[in-house]
Amino acid sequence: MSYLRFALMILTSTVVMFGLMYLNTYAWEHVFFSETRAWMALLMGATMAVIMLGFMSGMYRNRTANLAILARARLLAAKRMTRSSGRARRAGRR
Repeated sequence: MSYLRFALMILTSTVVMFGLMYLNTYAWEHVFFSETRAWMALLMGATMAVIMLGFMSGMYRNRTANLAILARARLLAAKRMTRSSGRARRAGRR
């Protein structure tokens, strides 16, 4: 399998997860773009990339590419955690 196909699987799943988060909306008028939902979808996509790469490591043997994917996923998760903890600290100061 190619890494392009892997990237397309992750991208498709991330977009679907972002859309599925709106199923929990009470009324159509409440549907609007949410940065929090977008960040959560990206975090779930990054986590899924790590899990899928772990289970399919026999199919993807390029060690450099695998490490780059893992590093990118970790960087995205760290960025998300930094954003949420910064908001929590700012909220506590009020």
